[in-house]
Amino acid sequence: MKTALCCSLLLCFAASALKAQQATASTNGVKPGDAAVPVTLGQSVVALTGSWKFHIGDDPRWADPGFDDSDWQPYELMPGHSPLTPEEVTQSGELPGWQQHGHPGYTGYAWYRIRLRLPGNVHSALLMPRYVDDAYEVFVNGTKIGSFGELNGWHLIYAGKPELFPIPAATPDSRQSVTLALRFWNLREEASPSEHNLPGGLRGVPVIGSSAPLRVLEQSVREQMWQAQWEARLVMRVASLYIAVGFISLFLFLFSRGQKEYLWAGVSLTGFGAMLAAIIYSQQGTISYQVSIAAQTAALVPADFAIPLAAMYLLNVPRLLWRRVNYVTSGLNLAWSLQLVGHSLGLLPLTTVAARLTGVTLGVAVPLHACFLLAIAIDGVRTIGRKAWLPMAPGLLFGIYGFLFALFSFGILKSLYWFPMFICVCVPLTVLIIFLMRFTEQQRENGRLLEDMRQAREVQQFLIPEKMSKLSGWIIESEYRPAREVGGDFFQIIPDQHDCNLLIVAGDVTGKGLQAGMLVAMLVGAIRTESAHTSDPVEILGALNSRLHGREHAQATCLAIRIAADGQALLANAGHLPPYLNGEPIGMEGALPLGMIESAQPSVMEFQLKPNDRLVLVSDGIVEATNTNGALFGFERLQALLRSAKSAGEVAAAAQTFGQEDDISIIAVTHTGIPQLASA
Repeated sequence: MKTALCCSLLLCFAASALKAQQATASTNGVKPGDAAVPVTLGQSVVALTGSWKFHIGDDPRWADPGFDDSDWQPYELMPGHSPLTPEEVTQSGELPGWQQHGHPGYTGYAWYRIRLRLPGNVHSALLMPRYVDDAYEVFVNGTKIGSFGELNGWHLIYAGKPELFPIPAATPDSRQSVTLALRFWNLREEASPSEHNLPGGLRGVPVIGSSAPLRVLEQSVREQMWQAQWEARLVMRVASLYIAVGFISLFLFLFSRGQKEYLWAGVSLTGFGAMLAAIIYSQQGTISYQVSIAAQTAALVPADFAIPLAAMYLLNVPRLLWRRVNYVTSGLNLAWSLQLVGHSLGLLPLTTVAARLTGVTLGVAVPLHACFLLAIAIDGVRTIGRKAWLPMAPGLLFGIYGFLFALFSFGILKSLYWFPMFICVCVPLTVLIIFLMRFTEQQRENGRLLEDMRQAREVQQFLIPEKMSKLSGWIIESEYRPAREVGGDFFQIIPDQHDCNLLIVAGDVTGKGLQAGMLVAMLVGAIRTESAHTSDPVEILGALNSRLHGREHAQATCLAIRIAADGQALLANAGHLPPYLNGEPIGMEGALPLGMIESAQPSVMEFQLKPNDRLVLVSDGIVEATNTNGALFGFERLQALLRSAKSAGEVAAAAQTFGQEDDISIIAVTHTGIPQLASA
């Protein structure tokens, strides 16, 4: 603080001395700017308020110290009072730019020049003010010593801050002058017809002096800027909160893919937070204005598209009409955003027509988007009633925040700035609370479903025979490996111990999961009921078809075969894979699956099993097994396994290891000869 106070006193003295020197030069008949202004440095700093020459346009020759600028416009940087403090010199935002110095509406390039006489034995530097419009380069005697922003190629501008530029050590001695030239560029977007009181160029006073006190002065001003940016730091924390809650929502979506409200809310919150972060980073000078506009557009457009979708799924109204309206509103917002990016990057001409088109697009997009969200809210209340108010809470809070922020922008809530920010903070917190409540409830529901699935699996395992009772004249093997907790394959092996006949029914219902498991349970019960009255395969399939027909999503492929003690077999098939006899598929006509039509007729054939013949019934889960390269297990591999007389368990294991995609079931029956009947 003592150093800053010392600089202030030295600055006041130096500024007053500089004005006196300018007045003396004028009295002696020398025009200010035609002769070099002598500057005594030592431990002082000097505010360069006057004797500037100004010219619009751009020419690299204007940096040359020998260039004749006598016909240029004289330019004074006067805050309107004297003496000056360091803060007023470096941070003043009230100084008029070139727009008020005879060049209204002009944007683009312009130059400032001033001649100084510096001592040759002092390490001097130039401290540029915080407020400038918009980017500049500094030349000393025609040599570029620094810049702020980017003027070559893409024109990039940054939020203003004081910049210190050391003057090269090889400075001229006291008998020679130094020409200081400033090349400025003003953003062309500011020439929009809707803008008024445009600045341009210098809006603070450059300071020249010894490097040491200027470095202290620069540091002091930067610290004051940091302390004054508490609002920006607060907004940055709010942006971080939005992004964090957005990521949490996306993380929840990974565990609940069916709950799309997590996805779209995560996209909207993350996008809004990223937009706020881009604004703050631009204000702090971390990124350029053009990069900030592009980043805001990249964040805002997905967020704008996702907000209505999140509202639809939260309120259970994802209607086709609302999706189409969302495309329209999002398209308008995208058009406005692209126009803004085009103007900021200089890709689109900034004409009166273009400015009005941008304004009309924004004027239509914002009200339409607000009305659209209101319509979704009304539809949600009509659909789910009182339950809609909790999911609508974030939207209501954000609407209140927008209204309060508008009042603050008009100066109505200047003393209550924290209140709109408090409402803004409540929005992601409310979303987080709602989602955690929903996720907890969904996990409970998932737990109940898992328990139901476990019980259904136990029931299904009870219905599917694991161990076969020994039957004279037959060797029977079976294997069942569901792809999920509850499978859709089923089979029943019903022997007749009295006459040694064998009835086998096998099939595969459509679908998977609990619904398929319940359908399997019904079919197994029907098979057992019908087998008590008849062993005719055709009659059994007819009864199963009657049970399935008329039910929604209730279809099944099924095969029924009755094998007599002497090996005579009657086979009826309704869309199931035909069985394999001694490794070769039995050729038979195709037929429709059960449940498709009321009077479905299966394909029927008879054949004879000889002693040691092996009959194998398989489900399509074996041939449809797929490896990581996308290759199918296929019929050829299956036939090769069956020809080598592999057991049912080995065949099922081979298909499962290859890459199980569907339920796997296999039944193998080997005829060992005419059995000894129980009556004998």
